[in-house]
Amino acid sequence: MIERRALERVQLNQFALLSFSGISGVHPCLVRNLHMRGAGLYSNSFHFFANDFLMSFDGFKSSTHCHVVWRRGYECGVVFPSGYLHSELEILSAQV
Repeated sequence: MIERRALERVQLNQFALLSFSGISGVHPCLVRNLHMRGAGLYSNSFHFFANDFLMSFDGFKSSTHCHVVWRRGYECGVVFPSGYLHSELEILSAQV
């Protein structure tokens, strides 16, 4: 098992959209940091929603499944259960 804090994180501070099963519409969040297996998110609506959701940086042309592993106020940490976030990380890292 890889220690999650050992993974290189990209400080991103970029907006993304979240979609929750059973809840209409999309909800904005700020992706503070990102690595290949997870991300740190900020949103004032986390305390209302489920532990699993979809996140998209491109208006849901593509999306990534996220699972919340911790919450603190308006922040949360997520992992990507489906595996790594390769292409998005490379694209977003180049923009920073």
